[in-house]
Amino acid sequence: MVDMTQKGEGQARMRAADRAAMMVEEADRQINLRRSARIAPADIAGDLGISRSLIYSYFADPAALLVAVLDRHARLLIDAGIEEAVGRADFVTSMIDCSLIYLDHVVDHGAAIELCFRDKWLARNLDGAMRTLGNGIYRRLARQAQRELDYPVHDALGVVQILQAIPEEGARLVRSGDISIDVARGLCRRLVTASIEELRPV
Repeated sequence: MVDMTQKGEGQARMRAADRAAMMVEEADRQINLRRSARIAPADIAGDLGISRSLIYSYFADPAALLVAVLDRHARLLIDAGIEEAVGRADFVTSMIDCSLIYLDHVVDHGAAIELCFRDKWLARNLDGAMRTLGNGIYRRLARQAQRELDYPVHDALGVVQILQAIPEEGARLVRSGDISIDVARGLCRRLVTASIEELRPV
């Protein structure tokens, strides 16, 4: 016999999860629309036709909402295989595979990751799955760069951060309609490869 109380509670939880997901998706949309992570719950509430207090019943403050947005992106990147990509046998292959996954991700899902962490205060203060994932990927790529290019740790991390700009710019051009995704992926592969080869010790 079905417990109707449990069934009702399950449906309520599902509705609550759906509402939270709707708020996260709207926040993500506004970040990309405004090209800034400085979004206001009042604007999200207005566009969704709900009260601001309802948003605060799910997310304690704007930072919590941004963490939820980034956590969603972290799950998507993990599902796309970025943790496996960063474990390739050499730096060039790891960097190319991670870059292509990130390029495809930004084309499909927007630039919320870049826009959130471009803000220095947010970059220092936003915790969550995306921060953990991103830091782990950076460290692993930097260790490969340090080992293969014979760079100090700080410089190796800088190399990885500069190379990340290649898929970000490629995705921006695709989303603006200036180039196709195939061209962007080809450019990304060639530019990452050429940049790393140029940095190798002679």
